[in-house]
Amino acid sequence: MTKYTFLIPVYNDWQSLSLLLKNLNSELKSALKTGHILIIDDCSTIPPDITIENLDNIKEIELLSLNKNLGSQKSIAIGLKHLENKNISEIITIMDSDGEDDPSKINEMINEAERNLDCVVTSNRTSRKESLIFKILYMFHKLLTFVLSSHWISYGNFSSFHSKNLSNILKNNKAWLAYSSAVSLNCRIKRVYAKRRERYYGQSKVNFLGLVLHSLRVISVLHLNVILFSLSYLSIFILMTIFFKNSIFLFLTISIFVFNFVLLFVKGKNNIKELSKWQNFIKNKKILN
Repeated sequence: MTKYTFLIPVYNDWQSLSLLLKNLNSELKSALKTGHILIIDDCSTIPPDITIENLDNIKEIELLSLNKNLGSQKSIAIGLKHLENKNISEIITIMDSDGEDDPSKINEMINEAERNLDCVVTSNRTSRKESLIFKILYMFHKLLTFVLSSHWISYGNFSSFHSKNLSNILKNNKAWLAYSSAVSLNCRIKRVYAKRRERYYGQSKVNFLGLVLHSLRVISVLHLNVILFSLSYLSIFILMTIFFKNSIFLFLTISIFVFNFVLLFVKGKNNIKELSKWQNFIKNKKILN
């Protein structure tokens, strides 16, 4: 019998998580499936408070509490290493805890993962519920990533895949920086499409600075591609600067140099080798039901 595991990073969103588990249970029940939940508590400042009653189709809820706040991407990477360490054949689904990832898409994604065992099934966003400014910034992030690396990444954490893909996802520890980039770089992808839902409760913790840093981490995973594309752009801009004597091309040339140095700084601040010591970040683990 296939095992279905849901990996959910959480930081203080316990009320949202409780509602998500209720909705997941309903979706699993409708498909006559049972699931296992792995919650990665990213050193929340609010003690865990999860409603676990009447979750008949969720057979186990495991809670891994981290000893420091690392952010969702590193929390996911630790969760994946934990699952890899168990060495169990299973379908793994990653979801955010806030309800923006649509639980009604779960069975479609799981079924696609079972039909495409060598692929990661990603939920590509057809629309978002954030402000217009956030949407514009996010589109700029996607375009910049594509222009500098040729990778069009229109998905986030929400994805399903067979555990045989774990070694590829975790290859070279790239997932420590950005899960979506590691998948784009190392895995075959099967796309499904879904609208981004509104959060169950509260406001998003992602601000402008957080989006910029996330964008830099996503692109830094693809830095080899970025260097190759940058060299191509640099040669063009340098020639344009010499030929046209236009300061705009000089500005673009300098900008590419600066951007690559920023990426190197971001990679240095997020040492991917830390993932090999993932167990050191776990404060405790327990089964809740």
